[in-house]
Amino acid sequence: MIVTLPCGTERLAVDLRGLRVRPLAPSAPGGGDPARIVGDAVDRPLSGPSLAELARGRGSAVLVVPDATRRVELPRILPVLLGRLREAGVPADRTLVAVACGTHPGLGAAGARELVGELPAGVELIEHDSRDEASLIAVGELRPGLPLRLHRRAVEAGLLVTVGTVRHHYFAGFGGGPKMIFPGLAGHTEIQANHALVMSASPGGGMARHPGCEPGLLVGNPVAEEIRRGAALRPPDLAVCLVRGRDGGTAWAAAGPLEQSFAAAVERVRTWFEVPAGPPFELMVAAAGGAPEDRTLIQAHKALDAASRFLAPGGELLFVAALDGGAGSPAMEPFLADPSPAAIAERLARGWVQYGHTTLRLVEKTGRYTVRLHSGLAPELALRLGFVPVAGPAEVADRWRAERPGATVGVMVSGAVYPRA
Repeated sequence: MIVTLPCGTERLAVDLRGLRVRPLAPSAPGGGDPARIVGDAVDRPLSGPSLAELARGRGSAVLVVPDATRRVELPRILPVLLGRLREAGVPADRTLVAVACGTHPGLGAAGARELVGELPAGVELIEHDSRDEASLIAVGELRPGLPLRLHRRAVEAGLLVTVGTVRHHYFAGFGGGPKMIFPGLAGHTEIQANHALVMSASPGGGMARHPGCEPGLLVGNPVAEEIRRGAALRPPDLAVCLVRGRDGGTAWAAAGPLEQSFAAAVERVRTWFEVPAGPPFELMVAAAGGAPEDRTLIQAHKALDAASRFLAPGGELLFVAALDGGAGSPAMEPFLADPSPAAIAERLARGWVQYGHTTLRLVEKTGRYTVRLHSGLAPELALRLGFVPVAGPAEVADRWRAERPGATVGVMVSGAVYPRA
């Protein structure tokens, strides 16, 4: 069997003939027409008024959309939503599109315009900056002594609408939904405090990963539970929750109150993107999903995390990711200098850094498995992180064929899937 692996904007063919291939693939259909799917969702929400009905009489509107690390067909979706607002009488010069960056770096004006596509004259576009204290306003407390601040213009909007893709998240349970509000529009301090809940004091001293912070877990997951409490302090008037198809396009959408649309999307994601685990694999092939999801270590790690859940201890994984954007955040750089689990855990105990935890999760995997990496990452850095750099996928497949003819290989290339509980 010959499989093609997305790598950045290209696709690489890998010849796995002579090996037994077991695909690990979502049951989702391919993407459809995002304009039609989203239009149907906002015109016929799960409950409550349609978007057009909600928008009548509102003096202003804010549409919250994902940043460039999430693959959403915004140039085809936003015209539908903006059209409904225009028809309901919301002025273009009182309409704002806000990119929910959380702690991710922004793209700048030109990059943001490319992300969302052409906007009608008068519609404003901004990228949320979690460190811009002047743009934040308190909306309540996440926990005693920890206020939650959100972007002022979203809080004060006459109509607030969120649009985001719901998918598994490696420690927050699921992405999208409430995450469009918190952490998407929140202050840097609050985001770090929330994400720090992924680690807790271990009985023997030091820090250990909280057992509830896993993909697909919402109950008993302190990160996910606080995210939902935070979003409830300024919930959107309408939440549009999207689910991707096996090809990355929009396959399904629901709109309505946040809790209801998010719950419906979570159920759809579970149905399409969770598969029976079966016996763990000794050999696997996985791709990080292509651009934009494989541009940085921070984003590509999510696919690596998914694949590792099907891999036997000591197993071997061929992992393909472009990684042309390097680590993905300056905050990760100090942890890359000495990326041993002990050193990272000691640093995190002194002061929480979100992407230090990402680095820890990454090197835990390269310590547990042999991860042969084909990417644009500097070989010296790849080796320091525990990867085994390879020039191309063919050299790994050829060696498997020669050393283990007929061996079973798990292949995850058409969207990350997770073991069904």
